[in-house]
Amino acid sequence: MRFYLALCSAEPDHRAPVADHVVAAARTLAHRVLPVPAETLRHSSWEAPRHNIVLMAWTNEPEHPWLPRPLTPVRVDGEDGVFGYTGYLADPADAERLRAEPGDPGPLADRTAGAFGIFRALPRGVDAVTSLTRNDPVYHCERAALHVIGNRAALVHLVARAAEEGPDSPMPPAPDYDVAPMQALVRHGFYISDHTPFRGISTLTELSTLRVRDGVARVVSRPLPRPEPAPRRPLARRARLAALTEALVDSVAPVRRHDEAISLSLTGGRDSRLVAALLHAARIPFRATTRGFADHPDVVLARRICARLGVTDHRVTEPEVEDDAVLAEHPLPRTARLVRMTEGMNSAFENVIAPTSFLLEARLSGSGGEALRGGWLNDQPCLERSALLKKVETITRAQAALMTPQANAEADRYFRRYTAETDDLAVVLDRMFLRFRSGRWLPGSRTATLIGFCMYHPFLDHRVRWEAMTLSPRWRWSEEVVYRLIARLAPPLAALPVEGRPWRFDARRSRRWTGRARPALTATTARGGFDWRRRLGGEYLAPMRERILDTPQLFELVDKERTERLLNEDPVRRPGQVWHLYTLAVLLSNEWLSPTAPLGPGSERIRVPVR
Repeated sequence: MRFYLALCSAEPDHRAPVADHVVAAARTLAHRVLPVPAETLRHSSWEAPRHNIVLMAWTNEPEHPWLPRPLTPVRVDGEDGVFGYTGYLADPADAERLRAEPGDPGPLADRTAGAFGIFRALPRGVDAVTSLTRNDPVYHCERAALHVIGNRAALVHLVARAAEEGPDSPMPPAPDYDVAPMQALVRHGFYISDHTPFRGISTLTELSTLRVRDGVARVVSRPLPRPEPAPRRPLARRARLAALTEALVDSVAPVRRHDEAISLSLTGGRDSRLVAALLHAARIPFRATTRGFADHPDVVLARRICARLGVTDHRVTEPEVEDDAVLAEHPLPRTARLVRMTEGMNSAFENVIAPTSFLLEARLSGSGGEALRGGWLNDQPCLERSALLKKVETITRAQAALMTPQANAEADRYFRRYTAETDDLAVVLDRMFLRFRSGRWLPGSRTATLIGFCMYHPFLDHRVRWEAMTLSPRWRWSEEVVYRLIARLAPPLAALPVEGRPWRFDARRSRRWTGRARPALTATTARGGFDWRRRLGGEYLAPMRERILDTPQLFELVDKERTERLLNEDPVRRPGQVWHLYTLAVLLSNEWLSPTAPLGPGSERIRVPVR
């Protein structure tokens, strides 16, 4: 993983140098808040001739011909500077075109295959670029006559505070949290806005370039793709998918340089199955990994997929069990690691890894694949306006009975803003999924994987997502798009059941046309479908309850009496809210700032009965 921090003078005389104490603070704070062991980090930096612009970079990646240097020299319009990018390019040779682009590099990045973001510094200023998915985020603020820009929000925030407090002040001991916008985290476990947990720090929206020139920051936004109606005839539909198919096949091209240790996280669902089909079509051998009990549909179907494709190396990791209970990790170390990895912008309900070193191994997953199935339309039984309006309301106003009036008032503002964007609520939900599920929820887990591996995400590839967004969201919602892609790339997989429910286009078409719907597979035993995170009982809940009730800031967001009633249930009916509240409690405690996190009884396991 490569981490970036840009410092640019915003003084009236923009040529004023960046203060030495700010640069020193950035180096110190990076070792405190970057979520990798300090001893694994390599650091490099560049300063403009007048010292008014500094671009700093850190990486835990080894030096290797496949891996880019964090900062590479660039000459643009006669000026010497540096260029760096997060993530990966499908073709590393594209880096030369991107860094030498004389104007805004954003439009060129949109047309370039890969999943990446850009930081470039020249004597005249800085460019920081987000893609359509903005899975490689840019956080920014202006404080103490200084623009602070980077891809880790906590580092941007704490360096800005160090600049504000001056050279004679001690290093900022902890962040200044912005609690009110966290109401969205309580409802969903991620933001549905451009806020961060840190006061004054925002994230740059998708398809944007933050350009600093002559000390002034300006955001240049690029238009979203426009979806086109679905073709009516089958042959036309097949032809319409040609560009998306080509982009998908190209998206796995960089995996070819790995001659071993290519691993796909495979489930029984649609998205990772499509990635398996891509690797199969590209003739790239791989091993598969699956988590779950032996009779879980994910495990059963992943085995069948491997058998159809001739994959002989399939590794299944089962939960740790004792008698009739799963032995789950204590919530404190689990949550402290997650908060440190995601900077408090995800919930500890999610399973996020925390690698301590980087391995030159290729790993792939189906993350982001929901976008090819309509995004937040995906769980809708129909696309009538009333149903879609209810979905937008659920996203913005969920769990309203638990929340305070102030939190609900903020949710109301989001609801009005998003429903006013366009009359087509299918497009509204598609764009909301892009901005917040892809753009805010996914970056945390993506960061974790990039810290540990050469992680490839085909559905986050710029060209793939662009081509997908040009397809009608209603057509994608039918799931016919993903089914046709699988059938074209790996025909043996098309007839296999899918986990949970049948393909939606099958369920909606007349039996007269389909003969019978292609089958789905669901769990047949209590243990097979058991997810301990959703079955929190009294023993596991006890330390979470105590921490939540001892965090007074949370009651700016939720009603205390109703929260106590929720926490006293066994099993709790809304485990998501418990996880979200507990995550915020750990965030606000500042325990996650310790480089030695996880904290607490790391070896302790708590029994969660299978029921």
